[in-house]
Amino acid sequence: MRPIRNCKRGELNTGKSQCPLDLAHIIGAMVVPRGFEFPADATASSLKQACHADRPNRIMPIMVFVEYSKEGGEASISAVGYGGNQVTGVSPRTDTYTMAQHDPALAASLSKAMNLPFEVFYFDENDVVYGRRVADALRGFPITTLYPTVTPHPTSSNPATLTVSFAFENSRDAIEEFDYVQLDFSLKDSLVMLTEVELANTGTNKYKIVEKVGGYDLTSKYASIITESAATVLDGVTAATYDETTETLTLTVSSGSTPALKAPSVLYDAGIEGITA
Repeated sequence: MRPIRNCKRGELNTGKSQCPLDLAHIIGAMVVPRGFEFPADATASSLKQACHADRPNRIMPIMVFVEYSKEGGEASISAVGYGGNQVTGVSPRTDTYTMAQHDPALAASLSKAMNLPFEVFYFDENDVVYGRRVADALRGFPITTLYPTVTPHPTSSNPATLTVSFAFENSRDAIEEFDYVQLDFSLKDSLVMLTEVELANTGTNKYKIVEKVGGYDLTSKYASIITESAATVLDGVTAATYDETTETLTLTVSSGSTPALKAPSVLYDAGIEGITA
């Protein structure tokens, strides 16, 4: 017997929800690896922990957005000969969001990640998460690329700006599989964007924690936890002290080792949030 085909796209239903969604402004995105399923039992705590998870299971939030624009994603229509118009496809779609403020570190990271395979969820002011319904799970929209557009310096009439664009892999699936979940906690307050830092050597066994872009000194912010749990949060280190005057860490380094911060998941368990080496 030959395989039987069904017409999955050939049904039309026109009923509306008995509780229409109150659409609100999109204020952020969560970039995730391909195949990631949004947890059905997500909590503020579990999502914050997922932002610090080991790759490839990490949620990478981008926020805060203040403007949205869409390019493409419309039906392409043409006639064949003297026949009537027919839809020949749906044009590629790219969503672009303007950030609340320009950030060189975020722009650099986005530029490095262009053309990598990701999926993306959006979330709005009402803590609704938007994605695609695949089987019984909410999945992100597959994207072919994400990229920044940067105006790095203020002009005579505008400040420096940063936009983030997401190019959809399949704009038609994004319409037909569109779904969402309503959360009962604040996503904006739960998600953490990781800043890339380095453990900078400033002298014999003297170190500072500084941001890789711009070199902002974060040592004082994390010094107390590092001195209490040096061997837990640092590779190749057995103990640490902190000089408040110079805002410098003095590390006791294991023989033959090079000190380094451990993975964000380890740092998070020790009480350090928001950084990655």
